[in-house]
Amino acid sequence: MMNNVFKPVRIKGKIFAKNIQSGEIAEKGLIRDTQLRSAEQNGEVCVVASSGRVTRLPAMEMGVMPEKKAPPKMSFMASKAEIDPAVMFKNIERLTKMVGKGIQPSLVITGSAGTGKTHLVKQTLNEMGLEESNHFVHFKGRATAAGLFVTLYENCDKIVVLDDCDSVFKDADAVNILKGALDSYDTRKISYLTTKPLKDEFGGHLPRTFEFTGKIIFISNIAQSSLDEAIRSRSFVADVDLTKGQMFERVEQLMDKMEPSIPQPAKEQAVKLMRELEAEFAGVDINLRSFIKAARICAMGFDDPKMMIAEQIIEPQ
Repeated sequence: MMNNVFKPVRIKGKIFAKNIQSGEIAEKGLIRDTQLRSAEQNGEVCVVASSGRVTRLPAMEMGVMPEKKAPPKMSFMASKAEIDPAVMFKNIERLTKMVGKGIQPSLVITGSAGTGKTHLVKQTLNEMGLEESNHFVHFKGRATAAGLFVTLYENCDKIVVLDDCDSVFKDADAVNILKGALDSYDTRKISYLTTKPLKDEFGGHLPRTFEFTGKIIFISNIAQSSLDEAIRSRSFVADVDLTKGQMFERVEQLMDKMEPSIPQPAKEQAVKLMRELEAEFAGVDINLRSFIKAARICAMGFDDPKMMIAEQIIEPQ
């Protein structure tokens, strides 16, 4: 008889006992949750005797198909580790073009240092026929809320590239200014309300409110999880936090174009020695900048280039 056989089921995440014959959910306490969880884990059913004793038996022996478990979800970050860096940077080039064409008002590019993020953005804008100072401006380093307001006012119709200006993400006033600049409304108003008016580089007073028609591209080495959610939601985001394997791929993909004055054999030796150092030591910094250092050392013909490179690209412990 199957009227005393129950199988574990999940309803909104909670575990219950379901009668095989009637399909009804058993009253709470008939079978302990610990017994149901064990039966669920082992593909078993619970048989309740007239005395109330519960016995677990293999579901297949009782002619019952165990509940299928949903397959575990993939980790997005694990899947990103398999992406070809060339594809990743081609996508960033396309996103940059969307900003350059006015399709998207802002882009946030984060990730590993020394991967060529800034070079790619500026090169892409130049290839679109956009000139620095005329169509886009590039600012690098610390920025205050007041400095950001002045910068956006003076370049209100340009593409503003903010490179390593991470301090703006930690300043609540600066974040609020950015929210106004990045809104998707037809009219984007930016305000900075203080008792003392801000001044431009010539000493003239700036308005407390102005309309921003430009675009913004952020380039940063900070993690995307550290970004303000309001900025993330208003922007396209691209993360290039490469694994060591992906970084070596990136170096090899760009090696021919980098340092044209250095012979190819020296470049190949540099990559070989960097791989050896990465296998032997902790804290080896693998990126385009460290490759340039290694290639220059190999080109100079040092007696022990490996140790010379190690001194340059291994972080002090």
